[in-house]
Amino acid sequence: MRKWLLKMMCVVLILTVLSMILTSCGKQEKEGVSSKSEGSDVGETKGTESSGGSSGKITLTFWNGFTGSDGEVLRDIVNRFNENNGKNIEIKMDIMPWDTYFQKLPPAIATNTAPSFVLMGAEYIPEYVSNNSIQPLDDFWSTTGLNESNFVKNVLDMYKYQGKYYMTPMQYNLMYLYWNKDLFKDAGLDPEKPPETWEQLGEYAVKLTDPSKQQYGFGATKDDALAPLIWGNGGEFWDADNQKSLLDSPQNIKTYEWLQDLVVNKKVSPKGATGADLDNLLKSGKLAMYISGPWQVNGLRTEGINFGITAPPKGTVTQASPIGGCGFAIPRGTSDELKTAVYEFAKYWLSTEILKEWTMKNGFPPFSEEVINDPDILNDEIQKSIAPLGTLGKSYNLGIVVGSQLHNDVIEPMMDTILMGMGDPANEVKKASEMIDQIFQNSK
Repeated sequence: MRKWLLKMMCVVLILTVLSMILTSCGKQEKEGVSSKSEGSDVGETKGTESSGGSSGKITLTFWNGFTGSDGEVLRDIVNRFNENNGKNIEIKMDIMPWDTYFQKLPPAIATNTAPSFVLMGAEYIPEYVSNNSIQPLDDFWSTTGLNESNFVKNVLDMYKYQGKYYMTPMQYNLMYLYWNKDLFKDAGLDPEKPPETWEQLGEYAVKLTDPSKQQYGFGATKDDALAPLIWGNGGEFWDADNQKSLLDSPQNIKTYEWLQDLVVNKKVSPKGATGADLDNLLKSGKLAMYISGPWQVNGLRTEGINFGITAPPKGTVTQASPIGGCGFAIPRGTSDELKTAVYEFAKYWLSTEILKEWTMKNGFPPFSEEVINDPDILNDEIQKSIAPLGTLGKSYNLGIVVGSQLHNDVIEPMMDTILMGMGDPANEVKKASEMIDQIFQNSK
């Protein structure tokens, strides 16, 4: 009997303890107490840093390659969005050199560790769509309520592929001729009259080069195809519609021979210079002429350089400039919740206030009707210089699935060899042309 009572007392005690434990766990759940530490994977989404959580904050990660002064303006705009968006959205931006960016992005997308959204050139759309790496964004206008017709149609068309949007617009541009007015004056040239033809540019470049001062008359780099020079003299790179090379032509060979003589023999440009090297020379007042985009404007103003900006010179046949642009793209791993948050930032970017600020500080031409007709824009000296040049825009590698491959694997190495004086232009053009045809053939 005594043994039986002892057993019953033990059972009751055990049941009481178990009841207390279960009650305690239930209370912990109801009060939201979690055993996971802060910064755990609660609420994480594939390809993003985090979303949701007890605070309701949505965190977006954002990659781009705006390493110049334009990146500082971009950072300031992102910071203001973080402070004022009213929807508890925070953007964590990572700026890196474009080479690093394009090394990191494809494997990040493949492993679902990509950022929530990215900035890149519109020329990359076909390649990334063909790999199913970025999402279609056709619902952007209806989701945000923005009026699509308020923006210039041929600019918006750059962000489409096969009839669908794959980017929202951030900026667009042509390539322009910059010249240093003080260096022109010192060389006995009229500081208000840049060269009108490529032949004249070559003559000016020789006069403006002074090795004793490490001063160069013109900047040529393998990073740039110098398409205005090729097109101006009646040449072409390829026929995208029929997928064949047009590079190996008498006019192109003659143009590249002229360019090689200017750089290698007359030494008007530093051999082996990268685009970043020439950017720095321009901002330091050591480069007299340079073909580049509007992203140079803010840095030149900051450095106090007395400069002018105009269209690239005319060739023997015509005058043209590559048109391009950057847009916001969303990798395939980004969730619908975060995609909606990205749309909030893209809508903020396309506001009249932000687009006007970007144009005024960085010199990029406006593409919304309200900004185009803004009195401050109409009276801005830079915009007065470049606004009439829109008709010169021509596609270099937009809309071509293998467009970036053609430039990176063929045109850049060919330009490097020619500018370094390590190969005969006729032979290099022939080899490059054969590679272009092979790339097109392999892509079919």
